[in-house]
Amino acid sequence: MTYRITVDCAVRDSEIELARWYAQGAIAVEEIDRPGGLRLLIYFDRPREGAEPVDESIDWQAVSDEPWVPVEIGERFLLVPPDYAGDIPAGRIRLNYQRGQAWGTGSHATTQLCLEALELALQPGDAFLDVGVGAGLLSMATRALGASRVVGCDIDAASASIAAQHTREPMFAGSARSVRNAGFDVVAANVNSTVLENLRDEWPRILRPGGRLIGSGFRLGEEPALTLGETGRLERDRWLAIVYR
Repeated sequence: MTYRITVDCAVRDSEIELARWYAQGAIAVEEIDRPGGLRLLIYFDRPREGAEPVDESIDWQAVSDEPWVPVEIGERFLLVPPDYAGDIPAGRIRLNYQRGQAWGTGSHATTQLCLEALELALQPGDAFLDVGVGAGLLSMATRALGASRVVGCDIDAASASIAAQHTREPMFAGSARSVRNAGFDVVAANVNSTVLENLRDEWPRILRPGGRLIGSGFRLGEEPALTLGETGRLERDRWLAIVYR
């Protein structure tokens, strides 16, 4: 048995809400699109009546644990819960995931689009940087695709810690501004249009010549204005992932 609360917020406030509830013991967060923002389903392993700050408008609900089923993404990946004992179809790469622990766990369209874009953009031996790591799923995927080096960063320390536990790869709390020059062949940034634009000068700096940036976390019509050239895009449910070079 787990316990759940529901919190509605604007997309721009989601990281603040995530940090707030992780600090109070949340074990999982699932994001659902809604008009004007996000609905966060926040899970705990026990009732948190004493959580601070107290908000009497929040309703704590006991929910039964639902089984998780495999999810096929793109041509290569199969997302499964860690205890999945079923067969993996030929040609598919198994990715273990913990649904809802952070943005980037596999259930959101932008994460799935980034995984599909990685199939196209990443070559064996590439060095990969994940900006805004979520639960580390993209980093695990790139290692499985043959990346020679995998590093992640996130301004949310809780996300960086979760990703490090899942991936066993180096993850740090910080932004792309902390990354050295020309260090990576492929960078994935599943963040949002504003963050991508604010870091527009960093992308060409940290990419090697011919490097690729996968940008996502924004909807159709909200594409960021970047100095890199666009080489392709993927769309699902009006969410986009764009590959730049």
